[in-house]
Amino acid sequence: MKRNKGQARDFAAEEEWLVQLLKNKNIPILILDERWLEIFPEHLQNDEIRSMVTELTKLLKKQGGLADNIKGMKRYKTQLMQEIVENMETDETALGRLKRRKLDKNQKKILELKESMSTKELELAEMPYQIRELNARLLEESTRVCYGRFRVSQERIEELDEDIRSLKEQLRKKLLEKQDCEAKNELMYSYLHDLLGARVMERLDRNAILEDEEEE
Repeated sequence: MKRNKGQARDFAAEEEWLVQLLKNKNIPILILDERWLEIFPEHLQNDEIRSMVTELTKLLKKQGGLADNIKGMKRYKTQLMQEIVENMETDETALGRLKRRKLDKNQKKILELKESMSTKELELAEMPYQIRELNARLLEESTRVCYGRFRVSQERIEELDEDIRSLKEQLRKKLLEKQDCEAKNELMYSYLHDLLGARVMERLDRNAILEDEEEE
């Protein structure tokens, strides 16, 4: 894709504008996007991109961990609720008192679970915004780097275009020279053929071939 040098932009001056724009667009998570990974393999990432990739990876792992923790807590809460139902009937017998203690203990655990789940759910709810913002900043930096590459590539394309034009001109001249040599050979051979005749030319041709083979 050909791009003019004038298309390069100073992204630093519009960084926040671009980040805000990207945050509101439905863009894929770059570090999970095959095309982005093809354009930005690890050895072609600058320090800033590499740092954001590391941070984004941590956020995604944290998001997954929080989701798994909440699921585990919900399962545990269901288990505790089931135990509460099973121990609802208490009395003053030893078994009844044991059930009451277990009931009280489970109710306390459920309250602790609710508080912990509420904290983690709030934290999980914030994760998409953090991921989206960091992903937008990563795309902004990726865009800036791409435009830098566009400039370098365009300069090289222009150099190659000049080389190609030069080679075409050289090829054109060599073709003309080749045609001239072939025309001169044809003229000389036709002239000698008319003067010496076909039999003499055939013998001379064979001798010329033998001489060429001996030189090789």
